[in-house]
Amino acid sequence: MPDLTTEEVRSLLRALDMKPLDAVDLDEITNRVNAINEAAAALEDPEADAIEPIPVFWLTAEGAEAEEAGDGR
Repeated sequence: MPDLTTEEVRSLLRALDMKPLDAVDLDEITNRVNAINEAAAALEDPEADAIEPIPVFWLTAEGAEAEEAGDGR
């Protein structure tokens, strides 16, 4: 994804009913938005939809068996 320009970021801010304090603030916001977009793009896994999810909790009711065993959890 190409970096957003300051005008594109200004437009996004307007859509959120926000505005930068000044040009320096807009530059900083633009840099941060582009850095976040770059970091998020690195997390994308195109094959994630092909993997069957596994359950996180193996108990029928979260913590129910641990309480019965006297774990105190």
